[in-house]
Amino acid sequence: MKILALGSNLPFKNNLPEQNIKDAYEILIKNNIKILKKSNIYKSEAYPNKNDPEFCNSAISIDTNLAPKKLLELILKIEENFGRKRSVKNSPRTLDIDIISFDKEVIDDSNLKIPHSEIHKRLFVLLPLQDLDENWKHPILDKSVASMIKEFDQNDLNTVKKIT
Repeated sequence: MKILALGSNLPFKNNLPEQNIKDAYEILIKNNIKILKKSNIYKSEAYPNKNDPEFCNSAISIDTNLAPKKLLELILKIEENFGRKRSVKNSPRTLDIDIISFDKEVIDDSNLKIPHSEIHKRLFVLLPLQDLDENWKHPILDKSVASMIKEFDQNDLNTVKKIT
């Protein structure tokens, strides 16, 4: 299963973050990325700086003929077209697209890590991922999404809210 996670917490061209994500779906499709399934969109406090604007997050399963590095090149170009500025790590952004999974591949390059190294720590990724497939297994940790979510307490779960 090939999975992308999308996030946004800044407006772009008068669109709110939720619309940025929906527009990104359309641009991916126009670039020959077939979306097989979409998660709900969730809202959560910014990480790690909770004083930044709240994030909207989703996940999609995709089909593509692109190799992982070519997919990353496309994603970076799309983010740039949404006005993404890479200044401070984890700073607010108009659009963030991460490759969460690329079938069962494990890649650990300086600019590409698959599976994404922080999945198991981030409910704003795990909850949308669960919408796609609660039985998906992390290829390194060998844990299902459902089991990773169970490791969080209720207070953490309450910080991520489904909005669509």
